[in-house]
Amino acid sequence: MGTTQGSPQSSPPNQHSGKSKASSKCGTALRLGKAVLTALAPGSTAQASETQVSAIYRIRRWFLAFLTVIIVVCLIVMGVSKARKEASSQASETATTSATARPSPRPSADRSVTAPPQAAQPQPVVLSAQDRDNILTQAQSTAAASGKEQHQFTYCIAGKGDVGDTTEFEQEVFRTLNDVHGWPRAGATFTQGSEGTCDMTVVLSQSQYMTTFSGGCSNMYSCRVGNQVIINKDRWDGGTEYWLGAGGNMARYKVMVINHEVGHRLGHLDNEQTCAGPGQPAPLMQEQSMGLLGCAPNEWPLDSELWVR
Repeated sequence: MGTTQGSPQSSPPNQHSGKSKASSKCGTALRLGKAVLTALAPGSTAQASETQVSAIYRIRRWFLAFLTVIIVVCLIVMGVSKARKEASSQASETATTSATARPSPRPSADRSVTAPPQAAQPQPVVLSAQDRDNILTQAQSTAAASGKEQHQFTYCIAGKGDVGDTTEFEQEVFRTLNDVHGWPRAGATFTQGSEGTCDMTVVLSQSQYMTTFSGGCSNMYSCRVGNQVIINKDRWDGGTEYWLGAGGNMARYKVMVINHEVGHRLGHLDNEQTCAGPGQPAPLMQEQSMGLLGCAPNEWPLDSELWVR
């Protein structure tokens, strides 16, 4: 977020002006008083009559009282002006200190700022041959322990349109299909086969080519046609607003869309089960890309979905 550039900070008002004006007025009054007192000095009564002398001293006393009041008022005004100046100066220093201490919202030129990584989207890891063996062994153990009929499927990987290298895609397919939370619990395991000998082909396709597989496919979503499991590249890269808005993330979406579309190849139908209630995990075969119906996003088959035909 950019930093909004406001108008430059205006300088505080000149606090000396009030004091200077007050001092000037008081000085003028005092000079005038001094002149009057000089005029009414005792020496000026030398040629005056007794009545005039009495009047002069009476005026002198009144003027001295008036001058005293003027001096007191001047002192008060000057004191108030000084207090205001000190308060304003202290406030200005506090504001300057706060502005200086506040960290700048912009990073310094010699410091790189890295956004925190999204825990839900780990970086892809290249699977070694040993990694693949370990994953498959665990999947086979889970399938054997399921008590269900064993099914060993082979899959091929293909791309349609400009989808780039499919190595990462294949590794995600392998990891997902053999995850012990998924179809191995239904007795199914999966290995990559050779073209022409696979039980299914998992295709990563540009959205514009989705309808070339079947008129029943949509450019908006993924699809399964016979032994072809077609993953829409737009959904692979961006998921759907329904899934993400319900609290899902892209790493989980990729797992869900693979398991869901392969689930069709295993004999399952869309929405054969739907949301059992608000907050419950959505059935894997519910069309979660189009809406959760109050359920929580879920990328794995439920216990009631653990079967293969």
